[in-house]
Amino acid sequence: MEQHISLNVDLDSLEMNRSKNITGTIYFIIDYHRYFPGEGWYDFLVIILSWWIKSIRGVDISRNGTNYKLGFMAGTPEIFLKKISENQVEMNFRFEDNLDDSFKGRFLLKELKDSVLSVLKKVIRELDRNQWVTEDIDEFKALVLSLERYPFKRGKNK
Repeated sequence: MEQHISLNVDLDSLEMNRSKNITGTIYFIIDYHRYFPGEGWYDFLVIILSWWIKSIRGVDISRNGTNYKLGFMAGTPEIFLKKISENQVEMNFRFEDNLDDSFKGRFLLKELKDSVLSVLKKVIRELDRNQWVTEDIDEFKALVLSLERYPFKRGKNK
């Protein structure tokens, strides 16, 4: 049976640092009570979300058994994403320094994609509201726009 998953970004936490990187709080919520990497995890949002778009798009169009990674700037923690059917993915949530804290679960691919896409749109609205412009933000917006124009695959793999 699948577990519930959603992505959370605290829009009020977004900041542009001196290097013009957008940082903020980001984490997954699993089964409404478990947080990964942790409630309040702070990271480089635009950069990692851009990586994640590419990985989730890859999982969506790949064959069953294909693996991708959702990484964080620190290198660890990390999430290994494996397509196990047209509708399901297995996610292995790992803290490399402490494998005892690692866990995995099965999730609906559509729920993961819908949650991520919803967060991406909210982040773009916040970036625009703050009138922040950088090359990373431009690339991020182009990736999100590509998802909106060419939505995630529907139907079956051949």
